[in-house]
Amino acid sequence: MVFKRKIYDNMLKWKNEQNGRTALLIKGARRVGKSTIAEEFAKREYKSYILIDFANISKEVNSWFNDLS
Repeated sequence: MVFKRKIYDNMLKWKNEQNGRTALLIKGARRVGKSTIAEEFAKREYKSYILIDFANISKEVNSWFNDLS
């Protein structure tokens, strides 16, 4: 069961206003549901999505993201 969260409406607004031109950053304390809401949003609002869980990826894949400044 996924609860409706206040952030969902903000994410929907971002999707409609930015139209894929910017990334969405979700910040917050640990274990409050950031990943859950991001995945639920992707499932409902897009035909397909890619989920990258940095806690469970190989060192090689992690290295792809080291120099993204």
